[in-house]
Amino acid sequence: MARVTVIRGGLVLDAASHAAPAKDILVDGDTIREIGPPGLSAPADATVLDASGRLLMPGLVNAHTHGNGNLAKGMGDRWTLETLINAGAHLNGHRTEEDKYLSCLLGGLEMIRSGTTSCYDLLGESPLPTVDGFHAAARGYAEAGVRALLAPMVGDRNVYTAIPGLLESLPPPLRAHAERY
Repeated sequence: MARVTVIRGGLVLDAASHAAPAKDILVDGDTIREIGPPGLSAPADATVLDASGRLLMPGLVNAHTHGNGNLAKGMGDRWTLETLINAGAHLNGHRTEEDKYLSCLLGGLEMIRSGTTSCYDLLGESPLPTVDGFHAAARGYAEAGVRALLAPMVGDRNVYTAIPGLLESLPPPLRAHAERY
């Protein structure tokens, strides 16, 4: 049987009335079963959490993240997007499965601290996405307690052809190398 928790006395925002009255919330496993007035009926063996005077809100959703970048935070904070994309393979490439797991575990723990409980992760792997890499990333998020939707970060053009004039601005030996990708 699922574990039942009752959260007592939390302030639940009612946007329609511009108020946040005290309410009790009955949670059965991972499902909110009922929101009601203080003193809401709950099973005798329910875990009771006192939320008096605290605002209760649903978890936040991070709708755009790249879990692969958590181990490289701070390395390109002042770069343009184009510079960051160009350096992405060097910052995040050739990682082990353990690196990918740790990167998403770290990112997941940071999200939980800010109230984010789920995310959409455009996971970048270099040189190519792998099933094992996705399993490692998913394990990191799961251990952090974050629900994650993982999608491979792929593109049909590389940075050199996507940015007008970039390929042409490269010296001939570098241009020849970039044209292969």
